[in-house]
Amino acid sequence: MHDKKHQNIIELNNAERYDYLVRKVADFETIFLIYGKFWQISTPNINGIECIMVFPKKDFAQRHIKLEKSKYVKKKNLYKFINWLRRDKSDELNLAVFLNQKNEAKIVNSSELKNDLLKECKQNE
Repeated sequence: MHDKKHQNIIELNNAERYDYLVRKVADFETIFLIYGKFWQISTPNINGIECIMVFPKKDFAQRHIKLEKSKYVKKKNLYKFINWLRRDKSDELNLAVFLNQKNEAKIVNSSELKNDLLKECKQNE
């Protein structure tokens, strides 16, 4: 992705980045997560809340962790991701959606993200 386009998107406010993620993930049916050692999902504290970070494109996730050599980006199929959310006590999981350079993100519970993704997918049919 061109640096100017990346910068324009990453500078959107939290709600706009959330909407961007929902649209892109529904369009391409993939979502990107960050993993740490032994391929465990990375769950940093964002504003004092333990979260799973999700990104709409690999490029955004890779740029977010570029200085953290022990972290990896992994692509997940959208429907496998939604099924995983359903199985894992979805209301108890917090997701930091598409963090910017200042680690600012819209934090939602997984039921909210799952519902928004499914709603967007239905609109795309």
